Amino acid sequence: MEGNKGYWIAQAFILVFYVITLAIYNRAKAEYAGGKIGAAINMIMVFVGLLFLSDYVDYFLSSLLPIGEQGRFNIMILLRLVAISVLCFGGLRFFVSKTMRGSLVRPASFVGVESARGAGSEQPDSEVPRRSEEAARSVEPSSAQAFDSAAEEIGEAEDVSQTMPALGRYEIIEELGRGGMGIVYKGRDPKLGRLTAIKTVRFSDDFDEDQAEKMKELFFREAEVVAKLSHPNIVTIYDVGEDLDLFYIAMEYLEGEDLEKYTEKVKALRVRECIDIMGQVCDALDYAHNQGIVHRDIKPGNIMVLGNGQVKVTDFGIARATESSKTRTGEIKGTPPYMSPEQLSTSKVDGRSDIFSLGVVLYWLLAGVLPFRANTLTTLMYQIAMVPHEPPSKHNPKIYKAAEDIINRALKKEPGKRYQTAKQMGDHLRLLGRKIDERRAQGKS
Repeated sequence: MEGNKGYWIAQAFILVFYVITLAIYNRAKAEYAGGKIGAAINMIMVFVGLLFLSDYVDYFLSSLLPIGEQGRFNIMILLRLVAISVLCFGGLRFFVSKTMRGSLVRPASFVGVESARGAGSEQPDSEVPRRSEEAARSVEPSSAQAFDSAAEEIGEAEDVSQTMPALGRYEIIEELGRGGMGIVYKGRDPKLGRLTAIKTVRFSDDFDEDQAEKMKELFFREAEVVAKLSHPNIVTIYDVGEDLDLFYIAMEYLEGEDLEKYTEKVKALRVRECIDIMGQVCDALDYAHNQGIVHRDIKPGNIMVLGNGQVKVTDFGIARATESSKTRTGEIKGTPPYMSPEQLSTSKVDGRSDIFSLGVVLYWLLAGVLPFRANTLTTLMYQIAMVPHEPPSKHNPKIYKAAEDIINRALKKEPGKRYQTAKQMGDHLRLLGRKIDERRAQGKS
C-alpha cells in the first residue's frame, strides 16, 4: 500500500509539471504565434505531450485495453522513442534554414544607405549627417536623459546592455504598442547612444517559406528606397534587419501623439490646428510622391504630432512592402475606411490615392465621423467605390465652406477629379489658414 501511495504521489507531481508546462506553452504561443519560434514551441509541446502519454500509459491502457504489463512497457518505450524522434528530426529544420538567424542581415546596397545616414557605422558622432543628428536632438533629449538616469541607478552601461533583451544590436527598453504589422518597441542603439522606435514584422505568420522569402526581398528593397527619404515631416529610418525570423525597422524615436486620439468629437482639434497639421502632411506626401513613393496607408495612426507642433508621417513604404498580406482569401488586412477606390480594385495606385486617404482623415477630424461607414466590409467597399459621402457640414455645421470644398475635392471617386498633387491640396489648406487668421484679426469668428 505504501509503495502504491508513493507511486500515485509521484504521478501527481508529474501531472503538476505537465500542467505548468501547458500554461507556459499557451503564454509563449500567444507571444510568438507563427514563424520559426512558434514552430519550435509547437514541436517541443508535441515532444512533451508524447512524454505525458508515455508516463500515463499505465492508467490509460489499463482503463481502455486488456494489455499485460510487458505490453504496456513496450508501448511506453515506443512512445518515448517517437518523442525523441520528433525532437531530433523536427529540430533539423532549424539548422538547415535559408535564413541567417541570430545576426543582422541586410543587402549590401542597404549598408551603403545606412552608412550615408550614419546609422550603424563606425563614424564618430560628429560625422553623422546633420539631418539625422538634428532630428534626433529635436525629439530625444528628455527621453535620453531619463534613460541615462535609469542606467546610472542600475550600474554601468555595459552591465545594463547585458541584462536587457535585444533585437539585432538594439537594446529593447519597453513595448510601445501593437498593430497590424507587429509589435513596436522603444529601443536604444548602444553604438550611437540614441533612442529608437523599432517596428517588427514576421512574414512567416502569413506565408509559406517560399512566399516569405519573396516578401523579405521586397521588404528590404522598399526599406532601402524609403531610407533615402530626407524630409522634416517624414520619420527617419536608421536601420533595417532580421533577428530570429523577425524583421525590424529602426527609426527615430518620436515624443508625441498620433492623430488617433483626436478622431473623437470630445477630443477634436480646432480647425486651424487641423489645417496646420494637414498642410505639413501634404508637404511630406508631395516630397515622397516626387521621389516615386506612394504611402498607401495614410490614416490617423500614421500621423504623429510632436510637442513642438511638428508633424511626422510614419510607415512610408511599409504598406507596399506588406501589401500582399492585405488581401488573403478575400480578407483585407489594411485600414479599409481610409482606402481609396483604386486600392479596393485592380487599378494602378499613385499619389492621388494618398490624397483620397488624407481627405478621409481631414473629414474625420473636422466632422467627427468617418465619411464611409458600414457594418460589413463588402458594404464599406461599395460605399467607398460608388456612394457619395455626406457633406461634412451635416455633422459639424460650424465647418468652413472652404474646408468642406477641400474635403469634397480630395474625396472624388475618379482620381482625375481630385487634387492632382499633394502640393495643390496643401496650398489650398494654407490659403484657408491665412483667411481664418485674417478674420480673427478683424474680430470675426
